[in-house]
Amino acid sequence: MRINPEKKEDRERVARELLRVTLRLAAAHGFVSLGLREVSRAAEIAPTSFYRHFADMEELGRELIEGLAGPFIAGWIASVPERPPGSGNFIMAVANRAIAGAVEDPDLMRFILAERMGAIPTFRAALAEKLSVLSAAITDALGPEPSAGASDLPMVAQAVVVLILGACGDVLDLGAERASSVLERLGTQIRALLVGATTPRGSA
Repeated sequence: MRINPEKKEDRERVARELLRVTLRLAAAHGFVSLGLREVSRAAEIAPTSFYRHFADMEELGRELIEGLAGPFIAGWIASVPERPPGSGNFIMAVANRAIAGAVEDPDLMRFILAERMGAIPTFRAALAEKLSVLSAAITDALGPEPSAGASDLPMVAQAVVVLILGACGDVLDLGAERASSVLERLGTQIRALLVGATTPRGSA
């Protein structure tokens, strides 16, 4: 089908294709190694057409975070429409959705996992901001746990997020067929973390 670069729907379609192509290539080679010519060729457009959508690869990467990764992470929380009783139940519902997301969109999950610790500071900061929404929701779910000081809860929530992301990485490495066993192990880890966080200090 002929692409008319002046038509809004064609511009939007090409921009989406550039984003998805970049995720596929980044999953194989890493985002930092990609160039706009390689991405343009994979999207079957001329390199000059790339500039109709993004100023450079860094702007494309920021759009991956703002337009795809941010809503993807926020969706893990939104997928629990009514918060189940008990902080552990809410956390496991979110974790289940995160692991399902890794299965459904492995390229995007690989991008998140790689770039949150990657070489581009602006990407790390932007992803940290998106993940802070998840940490905040978990902190709220923990609430005034009986023996945990309020100042401890954000640290506990951040540790839970690290566990969830690690489990998502395990699913990517082990395959979707192992998702249920990864989730079961994650549940054990989260329960142990929560027990430790709510055990009174100095108790045996």
